[in-house]
Amino acid sequence: MRDLLIEVGLDLLIEEGLALGTERLTFKRVFERAAAERGVRLTNASVIGRIWTDMADYQADVLAAALSNDDIDGLEGTIRAAARTLAVADLTTVEGRRAAAVEVIRVGCEAHIDSVTRVRKASINIGLRGLSISRLPTDGGSATSASVRRAYEEFAVRWDFVFAQAFEVIGIRLRPGLTIRQLSMLAISLTEGFAIWDRLEPTMTRYILRPTGPDGEKQEWTLFSLGVEALVWQFTELTDAPGAEGPRPSDPSETGGSRRATPDHR
Repeated sequence: MRDLLIEVGLDLLIEEGLALGTERLTFKRVFERAAAERGVRLTNASVIGRIWTDMADYQADVLAAALSNDDIDGLEGTIRAAARTLAVADLTTVEGRRAAAVEVIRVGCEAHIDSVTRVRKASINIGLRGLSISRLPTDGGSATSASVRRAYEEFAVRWDFVFAQAFEVIGIRLRPGLTIRQLSMLAISLTEGFAIWDRLEPTMTRYILRPTGPDGEKQEWTLFSLGVEALVWQFTELTDAPGAEGPRPSDPSETGGSRRATPDHR
């Protein structure tokens, strides 16, 4: 019964958005939806004191469930787009590797932001995370708090993987004192901010022409891709490129490896 009512609450959140947060998830509305769609008839006496202490307790569980089920971050499309680009890239020269890196960022970020902005649940989840973050200082030990922290950690691990794999294939290394986890945190923040602007003013966030194609051919960029490209070159450099620093001892904290195993965001 608990799982069924949480599913109904999630359906209502996705359909109606977050203009009023979880406040519209009243037992009355949830029971009516459960009766109409699931054929289950319930009353307050069926759940209060049995499953949840009160309505606020139920709303918190729905919010926690939404965050823990949040797997729509668009990175599968990003990985596929990057792999297709690398499969045909010339990685035998420094110039070819830089061009490959730029193209991977352009097409991968476009695929990522398309996934995030075209799926309504993804936008709802961005709102849910913001709603939950506002409660963290006073709600640090709750299931909602744990879920939002876990969601961000999972996102960061996935971004760590994408960056690390692309850097290894192309031949890119981090600059001293910087880590992949820091880069991942910035990419996630940029994604969430860009998703908002893309809905408000898409003509300003897309269709940016840059001479980045073969022989200076103009290609379409998104504002998100431009931002990620700027971040990547601030954090990294091509190995063996003119002016690049010599080999450095491997540091697990710079690859994101230790961060994935024992994350510490203090």
